[in-house]
Amino acid sequence: MLRQSSGYTKVTLSTDTSTLCSIVRFSGGYIMYGSSFSQFGDYLREKWASPRRIRFWLLVLVILYTLVGFFALPWIIQYVAVNTAKKDFGRELRIESVQTNPYTLTLRVNGVALNDKDDRQLLGWGNLFVNLEWSSIIDQTWAIEAIRIDKLMIQEERFASGETRLSRLAADGSGPESEKEESAEMPALRIRDFKLENGVLRFSDNLKNVTTNDDTEPKQVSLALQNIGLSVKDFTLQNDASFPLRLKGQLTKGGKLAFDGTFQLLPSPALEGNAEINKLEFKQAAPYLQQFMNVQLENGTLTLNGKMSTNAQQPFAFKGTANINTLNIKEASNDETLLGWDSLKTEQFDLNIANKEIETAPIVVKGLSGRVVINQDKTTNFGQLVVDAQADTKDNTSKSKETKPFGITIEGVELSDGDIQFADNSLPLPFSTSIHTLSGEVSTLSSNSSEPARVELEGEVAEYGLAQVNGTVHAWHPTRQTSINVRFRNLQIPEYSPYTVNFAGRKIAAGTMDIDLDYTVNKTKLDGQNNLVLHDLKLGEKMESSDAMDLPLDLAIALLQDSDGVIDLNLPVSGDVGNPQFDFGKVIQQAVGDAIKSVVTAPFSFLANLVGADSEKMGKVEFLEGRTHLLPPQRERIAKLREALNKRPALALELAGPFNRAFDAPTLKEDKAVKVLQQRLAEEGNEVEEPSLTSESNQDVMEAIFSSHYPDTELKAVKDRFTEKQSESSDEAKFDALAYRNHLAEKVIAAQSITNEELKAIANARAEAVRDALVNHSDSGISADRVRIKKPQEVDSVEGERIAMELAVTTD
Repeated sequence: MLRQSSGYTKVTLSTDTSTLCSIVRFSGGYIMYGSSFSQFGDYLREKWASPRRIRFWLLVLVILYTLVGFFALPWIIQYVAVNTAKKDFGRELRIESVQTNPYTLTLRVNGVALNDKDDRQLLGWGNLFVNLEWSSIIDQTWAIEAIRIDKLMIQEERFASGETRLSRLAADGSGPESEKEESAEMPALRIRDFKLENGVLRFSDNLKNVTTNDDTEPKQVSLALQNIGLSVKDFTLQNDASFPLRLKGQLTKGGKLAFDGTFQLLPSPALEGNAEINKLEFKQAAPYLQQFMNVQLENGTLTLNGKMSTNAQQPFAFKGTANINTLNIKEASNDETLLGWDSLKTEQFDLNIANKEIETAPIVVKGLSGRVVINQDKTTNFGQLVVDAQADTKDNTSKSKETKPFGITIEGVELSDGDIQFADNSLPLPFSTSIHTLSGEVSTLSSNSSEPARVELEGEVAEYGLAQVNGTVHAWHPTRQTSINVRFRNLQIPEYSPYTVNFAGRKIAAGTMDIDLDYTVNKTKLDGQNNLVLHDLKLGEKMESSDAMDLPLDLAIALLQDSDGVIDLNLPVSGDVGNPQFDFGKVIQQAVGDAIKSVVTAPFSFLANLVGADSEKMGKVEFLEGRTHLLPPQRERIAKLREALNKRPALALELAGPFNRAFDAPTLKEDKAVKVLQQRLAEEGNEVEEPSLTSESNQDVMEAIFSSHYPDTELKAVKDRFTEKQSESSDEAKFDALAYRNHLAEKVIAAQSITNEELKAIANARAEAVRDALVNHSDSGISADRVRIKKPQEVDSVEGERIAMELAVTTD
């Protein structure tokens, strides 16, 4: 019943059980309610809740399907999985949660971890999502719409025995029915979309020391591939069916991997597509390299980009570009760089395992660095790198003889900005040097051809040195046909270089050299014609050598150098590469010995010949008695000596000033008497620079000096000796004043005393005079440190009017 008044409607509900109907109006709207709750209950009982109706059982089935799908099935899956892992594999499986949706046919399994027998986690994942298609129920095919795995983690380990954790797991899971299962047909399976994200694969490898047979603890190496992403589309188990596959990952120690192509599983696995390795760090492979070579792999990255394939007929093939950057390999014994470069690149790298072939386009190498050492026995540092394993290798050797070797063809090598350390200790004058900015080319290298490769290289040594390498070499058969010519020009020899001179027993401290090394190898026979031109050579410390000659080699080398400071030596070399025996010959050593003896026994004769001087007088400088100044003939002699020394800058002079008391004392006494007179005159206020002992003006002073030396002698008595009467008839006497004054001077001079120190001082002054003449010359003076003043030398006797100073030569 409705009543309307004043803009609103009043509703009255009827209690009639047959009909429940009301209309309510709010601002022009209506709501209608039909059927009572009791009628609705009757309807359910009659139409759905009656066991006599199909609807009832359908409802029951839906409810049961829902309960089993949402609640029972997750528990069943978890229970079966955990018990199967425990019973069949003997390992513990933990599952955080399992969720299923029977209406969307989806499965979620989260937090799974499977432990190995030692409680180390073997594999697991964070989330697994599987979406089954409804068509699987009708078509009898496992059709899966999507599989998603997040944070899959596999931890594999290879033990020293060779088995792995996964192989043990497979072995433990194989039962008596495994053969039947293997022979059974593969189930029909189709996966439209499979994705793996954030996967991690950790691998541990226990490596044995191949050089020993003891039970030493293996070295464990760990590698890890993380951020693994795998995408597979339209996967099926049908024969010859291929499907798209994408894979990516990143190594924790450096490097990224990627693949985009197709994959075939049946009848045999096959993979083909674009593969990429980006900046893979070589250092991760260092422990494996050390199994074969005594080296340390410090740095290096590999980048590959191209097409790869593998199938039943082709184990592996790759064709694309290759780059190896910042490589640094060191020798394990001394931590010195063995080989490396800044970048190595080729635009075409073909690897075919089935045909055992490797072919490359020209290889461009920038910033090459290396160290090559030729030992005295002709072995090299590269030949000592291979690990000598003690394990029995007879079977491996026999197999390797039957195995076809790889055919390698390199279409040339281009070098730029290289740096090579080179040392050849097989020469009588071993040397080492560094070649930088090395550039050049090597022609095609082929192991399938008998044609040798041409080598043309050029580089700089130090600041002004030059190195050139030309010739031919067969990289795979170097003893078959090799002819190498190495030229070094203007090498600056550093003081720290370990140069050993067989016949000298000395190191080389400084100098420069030009070297021509001509090596020819024919049927293992080595012939060499080597020429060494040494510039400004200086020897260093002595070394133990049974063949060394006992000679003043520093002086000999300084004298043997020509006017340009050059020593020229030709040294033939011959021997067997397999068992090198180099005969440098006693002829060479004897010739060098004779040359050294001829110059060291008469060095001034050798110097005189350089400047056309008198060889007999070149080594002497003469002085007057008691005098230190150089007479003109002596100055000329010193000028010639100075000229010769300028042509031999490695030489130095030793000067020992001479003195002889009987020869020098009279003059020194006279000089001393003059000084006494000068002092007396100065005391009287009459300063004279060089007063005369016999002048009339100085007679009174000389008489006073005489009296001081001879107090018991009266001057009147001395004067009487120089007074004579003119005649017997005359009393007048004549006084010889000059003779008197000369007598006074002689007596005063004789009264002076000369000490040994004063004689040594005059000797040193003579040496200083010679040094000044050699050094203090505006045009050709030599360095002051090349003239060394030694202790004064007393001469036993002096013949003639001059005393001679004997000069001695030594090295600078």
